[in-house]
Amino acid sequence: MKPGFGRISLLCLLVLWVWGAGLAQTLPRDVRERIIAATVFITYPVGNNSVSTGSGTLISPQGFILTNYHVIGDLENRRIVPRIFVGVVRFVDQPPEVRFLADVVAADPNLDLALLRITRTSGGQPIGNMTFPAVPIGDSNKLIVGDPIYVFGFQGTGGNTITFSSGAVGGFTGEDMESGGKQWIKHDAQTGPGNSGGGIYNQDGELIGIHTRGVSGQGNSRTAFMRPSALAWGLVGPNVAGLVNRAPAASTPQPQPAATTAWPPAIHTGQTWQVRVQGGQWTGEWSVVVGQKDADGDFVATASLGSRRTEALFFQQDNIVRLNIGDSYPLARCRFDPQNASGAIQGKLFVFKDANADAEEVGTCVASQRGAQAVQPQQPQQPQAAAWPPRLAVGQRWQLAVTGPDLEDAGTITLSERDSDGDPKGTVLFKENFSMVAYFYLSRSGAAFLDMTVPSGADSHRAWWRCRFEQQNTATLKGTLQTFKTDSSGQISDLKEVGACTATLNR
Repeated sequence: MKPGFGRISLLCLLVLWVWGAGLAQTLPRDVRERIIAATVFITYPVGNNSVSTGSGTLISPQGFILTNYHVIGDLENRRIVPRIFVGVVRFVDQPPEVRFLADVVAADPNLDLALLRITRTSGGQPIGNMTFPAVPIGDSNKLIVGDPIYVFGFQGTGGNTITFSSGAVGGFTGEDMESGGKQWIKHDAQTGPGNSGGGIYNQDGELIGIHTRGVSGQGNSRTAFMRPSALAWGLVGPNVAGLVNRAPAASTPQPQPAATTAWPPAIHTGQTWQVRVQGGQWTGEWSVVVGQKDADGDFVATASLGSRRTEALFFQQDNIVRLNIGDSYPLARCRFDPQNASGAIQGKLFVFKDANADAEEVGTCVASQRGAQAVQPQQPQQPQAAAWPPRLAVGQRWQLAVTGPDLEDAGTITLSERDSDGDPKGTVLFKENFSMVAYFYLSRSGAAFLDMTVPSGADSHRAWWRCRFEQQNTATLKGTLQTFKTDSSGQISDLKEVGACTATLNR
């Protein structure tokens, strides 16, 4: 034996024992007891003396239950069963006792989520002012790969008694279960068919997911998937009041002595606002830094939540203060109506699914300035007005130069009118009197686009040039030259980068 081998081996064993003990930790007993009391059994008859079963979670003392759509209905024909029975756990070693009937409050078959409410006893009698145990809803957006998770439900293996399992977040995926995104969260906890609709929790005992499905892979592999709690806020936010909240009081924005007390609150370049959002994928504490004004006189801002960073727009209109969060759809908006503001202002959270959709209320917002030092007078603009974004307006003339491997040309753009979207439109005249229709606009991603095409008459298929200018602080805009095609529906194809663009405003 080599010198020191025995001592090193004992040290390694000690490290492994400590590490293993850490992995074996579970939720405290009082937290597990609360979760067990809030976990419900959902069932309904399907004929031939058989029943369909699943799980659900009580999320408010008023008897609201979060579960899967397929637990209470058929995803293919979009039909919900007429009578939904709810069972509760009295003894952990016995099947749940079916004591109530529930009604469907809201349901989304596309998300496979449903919100129920207990309204009657199983015999059909009103429940009155009964108060139910409930669990807090956590922020699923904070999860990362490897975070521990805890699953409760009626798995169906070995009977219908309540079952606990644990595991870790395995990864994230988009709606199609192939692309990127957080519409689905993978995990490796043991589950069965009866777990559908049941709760998945973080280390703080907060509901961060709803177990929804399992997918078998090659061999004996199987991956379980949960819907994150953030996706359920579209159902929960507009319908449920009195949610259990275990967030520390310090996380709520506190009034600052130097903050404004008159309505509307003063918004200035250089301010930092703390905005607590509750609802959907935007849930969390956002830090919003106010920047310069855009061409419409509204303040462009940057919003941050942990590692997430996106554009924001802070503006006042009709005595109402609005804060848009996001640079693409779905777009979130905090709306603050006139109120007696004493530092923190209270508002509602709305979501716009696309450019043509109506606003849908999904939650709440609370905003306050971060200290008096954040309130700074607006700085004067530099004479060259080089701040981003560029101010685009009808009547402007821009000098344009485009270069590429087999291309070099220059021309002048005259913005003479606005198109149907309100963006300035005009004509670009190149050398040899070659002209193109031009659209100069700002995108939600923060870039400025100059799209140019030859007028095509009745031809619906077009070839385009596009100058793309990213955010910069120069009087002359510099960007990339791209080409692409559009079909009769306006869909873009064959997008390629072929050179460079520069654009300078004539003064």
